This record gives sequence, C-alpha cells and structure tokens, in this order.
Amino acid sequence: MKKMAIGLLLLLTGMLGRAQRVFTPQELRTDFTIIRQALEEAHPGLYRFQTKAQADQEFATIEKLLKKGMTEYEFYRLVNPLIAAIGDGHVKFHRAGRPDDLHAFFENGYLPLRLYFKEGNAFVLGSYGGEEKLSPGTRILSINGEDMAHIVARLFRNIYADGTIQSARYAALNSDFASYYGLFTGPSAQFSIAYKEAAGKKGKIVLKAISAKDIQLAAPPEPPYSVSFPTKDVALLRIAVFMENEGMPPFRDFLDSIFRQIREKQIHSLIIDLRNNEGGTDRLGMQLNAFIARAPFRYYDKLTVTGVGPYSFAAYATFPPEMEYLKQFVEKVGDEYHFTYSEGLKMMNPEANAFTGNVYILQNGRSFSVTAEFTAIVKDNRNAVFIGEESGGTMQGNSSGGFAMVTLPNTHLGLDVPLLGYYMHLQNPYAIDKGVPTDHIVIPSVTDILQQRDPVLELALHLAGGK
Repeated sequence: MKKMAIGLLLLLTGMLGRAQRVFTPQELRTDFTIIRQALEEAHPGLYRFQTKAQADQEFATIEKLLKKGMTEYEFYRLVNPLIAAIGDGHVKFHRAGRPDDLHAFFENGYLPLRLYFKEGNAFVLGSYGGEEKLSPGTRILSINGEDMAHIVARLFRNIYADGTIQSARYAALNSDFASYYGLFTGPSAQFSIAYKEAAGKKGKIVLKAISAKDIQLAAPPEPPYSVSFPTKDVALLRIAVFMENEGMPPFRDFLDSIFRQIREKQIHSLIIDLRNNEGGTDRLGMQLNAFIARAPFRYYDKLTVTGVGPYSFAAYATFPPEMEYLKQFVEKVGDEYHFTYSEGLKMMNPEANAFTGNVYILQNGRSFSVTAEFTAIVKDNRNAVFIGEESGGTMQGNSSGGFAMVTLPNTHLGLDVPLLGYYMHLQNPYAIDKGVPTDHIVIPSVTDILQQRDPVLELALHLAGGK
C-alpha cells in the first residue's frame, strides 16, 4: 500500500512539474499591467486584426478575474487567449527561459496519439512509444468526454498564428496536438477515447498517458536549400528555411549557380517547394524574388514601429542591442512611425539570369514569416501558379523583426513582443487577415500521409510537365 501511494505521488509530481506557488491578486495585477503596457506601447500590430475597443474589452475581462490567488500555470492559462487573439504568429508568452517549449509546465500526462487533422476531423497516424492500440486512419470522436470540435476550437483560441488563418492553426495541431492538448487541458493519467474505424465501426478505449520525453521526437535533418531535376524539363528548388548554414554556400551564390544550370539545361518549368518553411532572414526572400521577377519590384510598402520610447515597462525588458542606433532611422509620417532602414523599401531589379519560364510554388500552413512575404510578392505580381493550401503568414505582412523580451516580476513568465510591423508592397487588394491563396487547393488525406504520397508535388509535376 505504501509503495502504491509513493508511486501515485511521483506520478502527480511529474504531471504537475515543480510545485507552484500561489500568487496574490496584487502580484497578478502587477504582472498583468506590465503585459498590457508592453503590448500597447511596443507591439506594432496590436490593432492590426482587432480594434482598440476589442482589445480593451479583452484586457478588462481578464482584469476582473484577478480577484483571487493563482498559480503561474493558472495565470498563464487565463492570459494566453488574449495574447493569441492579437493574431500574431511571432509573439510568444511562455515560462521563463523556455519560449518554444510546449512541455514547460508538465513532464508527464500527455495523450499518446499522433493525430492528423483535415476538414475538422482528427485521424490517427500512430502512437508515441510504438505501442499501436488504434489502427492508423481511425477517426477520433472525443477525448475524456469532450468532442473533437470543442477541443479544436479551444486550442485554436490559444495558438499563436497570423490573422484568422486556419491552415496555420491546423498545421500547429498536426505537428504538436498532444503537446497543445496537454498544455491547455492539463495532464491526465489516462484518456478515454471514443473513435470510429475506417470501416465505420465505433468504439471506446482507455489509453495510458506518456511523458514529454516520449513526444519529443527528433525530425530528420534537412539542408536549408537544395535543387534537383526530377525530369529533363523541370527543376525542383527546395527551400526548407531562409537561413544560411555554416558549410553551405551563401544563398545568393547558391541561387546564381543553380539558375545558371537551369538556363544551360534549357529548363522550362521551375517548382519551388516552400512547405513547412517557417521563415528566416528577410534579405534571402528578396534575393529569391530577384531570380524569378520579370520586372523591377519593391518588396515592402512600409515598416512601422510604435515609436522610439521611453517605455514604462523597460525595467522588466531586454531590447535588441542595436536598438538605440536604429532609432535614428525612425520617422514620423502622419500618425505612424516608419522605420526606413531596409533595402526592401527600394526598387530592386531582376537578376541578369532570372528565370523566365513557368514557376510553380508549393506552400502550406507552415509557410510563414519571410516565406509568406516572398510568396505575397510573387502572387501579387502573378509570376507563379500556387499549389497546396493557404500560407501560414498573412498576405499583407506581419509583426516581427527585433523583440522586447519581457520578464514579469512575480510569476516570471516571459512575453516576447515583436517591434517591427511589415507591410508588403501589393498592387492588388487582399483580405488583411488571410494568407497567400493558392490556385489549386490540395490538402493531403490521411491515406496520403500513411502511404507517403505527395499529391501536392504530384500535381505540380503534372502541370510542369504538361501531362
């Protein structure tokens, strides 16, 4: 009996992480005031996808709830939907020192299933740890009595993503559903699952929880950029991230070399695969556009900041080291402050060996940030055919650049606030809260995933080959 009690205690300790102190209402209000100051004084896109009145209402609603003591986790759960409602995929609200860790609060108590979402439905791809108790392709109807539609809606309210883009939020669930579910539902020792098999039979099963270590699977390494020639007439340029790695040629040199090859091989179709490319360095996106542009182009319409300070929350924040120097490039234009130090604000010319054939761009809900900036310019100039699904970054721009790294004095939660608002130079009208649209919507089915088929690339090759 004693051994059983000790085992249960260890399980609960692992599920709850380190013991959490209960903070007083005054301490929580102090932290919340600093959150509000940081967002209102420094975030360049706080009112980009919501009005000031809507934001004020969100702040007021949470302030009314700060009348009792809360743990760090409870305060995080209360405030996070407000951060997510900004519609900014770059902002971060997190446990101290762990900005990208979805398992920062709990070591154990996670759902053991890997799921894939399509059209609001959740399908089993497999299980973490290798023990398959539900067949791949099985549809999950509910977890612990809560139907999947309610679960997805709740998680969507907590995921940081640009605007109202659904593809980005589904991409987050496809990548990390068990982690998001654990973070915003809380840990559990076991899970009651209602399901429907591919053949139509319904059933229920109870699954034991797993640890965070079981979920943290390492993705196979992929070079940031590469090129292949799937047929004699088609080049396939894969860009996994807009970053230059040590040991790789500089991005522009790489592009210059491959586009010379493309010209020498008399390639007439180019496929650029940007799926799961979550961004990187602005300059690299501009460089790629110069190799497929057919006329001089301007990349950004404007870059904005909220001002040059001083900030009332500065005592709790760390700013980019070059920030004081860069303030000299901030100009007041009407009611806005524009940041003028960027080559993307000037007209740029196509490269001498720019490609003039047919271009096909592959994108999905994880095509974000710099990737969405690049695809927005290409889409607006109608220089390519887009295949896949709506990009994860908004067509008209984003909030990113340098960050104000805020540490709250009591709970010690971190809030990372982007300082620069990017607005793309677009000649045609587009919805402000949507991503770059595709010409051919192709979203893999669960069968495609399980059979390792790539219908997006298949269609691109079909169109590029004229077959």
